[in-house]
Amino acid sequence: MQIEKNKDYSFQDDQFLWRYMDLHRLIYFLNSENIFFSPLNSFFDPLEGITEKHLHDKEFLDALDQEKEKDEGLSKKSKEQLTEEKQEVKERFKSNLEEIQKTYFASCWYVGVRESLAMWDTYSNKDSVALKFNPDGLCNTIIESCRNLENQDFDLLVHGKVEYFKISPFDPNDSGLKNAGHRFKGFLKDLSYKHEEEFRFLAMQNNNNKTYSFFELSLKSLHDLDFSIVTHPYMEPWKHQNIYNILKTKGWECKLVKSEIPTRMQVFDTP
Repeated sequence: MQIEKNKDYSFQDDQFLWRYMDLHRLIYFLNSENIFFSPLNSFFDPLEGITEKHLHDKEFLDALDQEKEKDEGLSKKSKEQLTEEKQEVKERFKSNLEEIQKTYFASCWYVGVRESLAMWDTYSNKDSVALKFNPDGLCNTIIESCRNLENQDFDLLVHGKVEYFKISPFDPNDSGLKNAGHRFKGFLKDLSYKHEEEFRFLAMQNNNNKTYSFFELSLKSLHDLDFSIVTHPYMEPWKHQNIYNILKTKGWECKLVKSEIPTRMQVFDTP
């Protein structure tokens, strides 16, 4: 598999890559020692994989909606011409974006120095955990695994930081977006997702005749990786102990740590 960077990036010395997940995802990760990639069409954001070209198409569609009842600008065209032109652009916008979201598979990570309470609240519950990886170690491991992977349907892995711009609604005058310099699709998101501070690995499917619901990549051996498993700040002690007992069977109990986010019980002795 070919490996590419979307654009140059670096990590600060005190940063980590975090992945917030429920217990089923954790069990899968521990048993398989695989990283799970999901297609972009399974994500909440309907504009996943959007490009600047798509954004200008969408801007054109929005302009047609706003102008169709006026007597100036675009509305000077006949109603039939407007309808036909709008439908053509709409179909192109939809089909191109659907194709990207169907064939791009992402493993998404939060870049941060500490835990994110917003990420706990958005992507987990009280029974959940977060994987905390040394970023360079994880990147090197995934890249090495991909280099050794022989898969005829997936031939490219792109990695890099997601960047956030004024996408919805689209601001065509956003100078940051104009000069972003992204080489690949899948690394642009709206500013409303800025709290995710996302780093992602994108595996790209080249054979569109097959439909995949996921893509998974073996990490070979978790014993060699620098990571820890952080339990939710409000996880009950006996549940934390359950996870500890599971990890102990594999000799990984030292990987388990409790959240450092204080609860009211810890501070005030009240729920």
